[in-house]
Amino acid sequence: MWNNIDQDRHYLGQFQIDDETIPGEILYNKKSGIIMLSLKRKIESIGKSFGKKPYISGELNTGAVVKLFNTRCVKNHTENFSLQHLHFLADKMLFGKVEDCYPKFNKMVCTVENALAWSGLSQVKDEFDKITICGLGDVPTYNWYGVKIRFRTDLKNDFWTTPRKEECKVVERLVIEIESTEKQPMDFFIQIRNDITALISFAIKDNINVESQSLFDYDIPRMIGPIESHREFVLITNEPYHYLLNSSQFWYNFYLNQLPINDDLSDKLTKLKPIFNLYLSLFKYEDMPIEMVFLNIVQAIETFHSRFFYKDKKKLYVQSVYDRFEKSVHFESLKKLLLSDTQMDENCNFIILVSRLNDLLIGRYDGLFYEFYGEDSEYAQRIADTRHYYTHYGKSKEAKALKGDDLLDAIEILRLLLEYNVCLVLGIDRREQTISSLRSYFAHKQLDNHQVGS
Repeated sequence: MWNNIDQDRHYLGQFQIDDETIPGEILYNKKSGIIMLSLKRKIESIGKSFGKKPYISGELNTGAVVKLFNTRCVKNHTENFSLQHLHFLADKMLFGKVEDCYPKFNKMVCTVENALAWSGLSQVKDEFDKITICGLGDVPTYNWYGVKIRFRTDLKNDFWTTPRKEECKVVERLVIEIESTEKQPMDFFIQIRNDITALISFAIKDNINVESQSLFDYDIPRMIGPIESHREFVLITNEPYHYLLNSSQFWYNFYLNQLPINDDLSDKLTKLKPIFNLYLSLFKYEDMPIEMVFLNIVQAIETFHSRFFYKDKKKLYVQSVYDRFEKSVHFESLKKLLLSDTQMDENCNFIILVSRLNDLLIGRYDGLFYEFYGEDSEYAQRIADTRHYYTHYGKSKEAKALKGDDLLDAIEILRLLLEYNVCLVLGIDRREQTISSLRSYFAHKQLDNHQVGS
């Protein structure tokens, strides 16, 4: 646990570059995520040029062994033709002696901040105004990506110290375990970890941060007293620390126990990765203009529809419209929404944005988003016109574009539409929560209109 994420950590040692050992120091800042290696080498006249290096090995003055990966030289300065200053940035660093240049491991254990409530797991129980600490018991195993994924918690507290402190601090975090029967490279585990953390961020509509992470090699034993364990390698990666909104649990999209235990979500999470990244612009990046947030949400919806519906083929989409609605008494109005003249133009061989939006708004044809396709048949077109205005500026498009509060309203509806449909893909039906959110939206709109009218 880092008490001060703004504080730089310095690690002095000797580092191996090519066939040369050079003294230097590693500087790591958890808040910014910067991992920088600073070196000074003596030269006789002209310094040597350096570019990218897949790894740089080193031994710290404490005796610890470290390896930096995906390094690139960002500063190369020669002083008085006698001393060369080098700065390398790295994507990650691994503490512990590994024999291979590109080591492989069996397990990653990752502790994350701001995901405890989502997990529904805790070793601290509060019953009848009495707080007790107990074990977690059995936790479920999820079989994704050909590996075993488990969630548990890590509890640190001062209750058991002797003598008891006057002020005791209790910290409990969610721990993600990713275990493979076959040894895998670091990037394999990091990729799965990133997919899981993106899933959790989508679920809680907030940032989570990686507090610590380690890798384990089952082939390297380690004795802890009389007990044999596996060698642990501490991993530090260059992700920056993200501020936390501390959003209310009431607005979570879903909780861990709502994910189907027997469903392998690997392919779905892989497809959802760019969609999650676009969705996270709602809260992950400070001071993002609302125009950019709008464009990202629209792009997220377009990407989602293309990846999960009709194999992104117009022919399959058109056939689906007829299969679903041809016998409906409202077919002509639905056809106008889903198969517009622009969509059915013979020169158009793709699914246009208006069609994608209306297809998701109509959804199961259960009326969930009826106000945005039945009562307002031009809603999807206004969203598309607004997107086109912000991506292809022109005076003729300006009058059709949503701005200000109307743009914020559009972001809210598109967010609800995306959240509802992504959850369906994950096997979670949040219809009731969506109805509640839509009612709240219309209540606020009615209040705003009343205040403007008065």
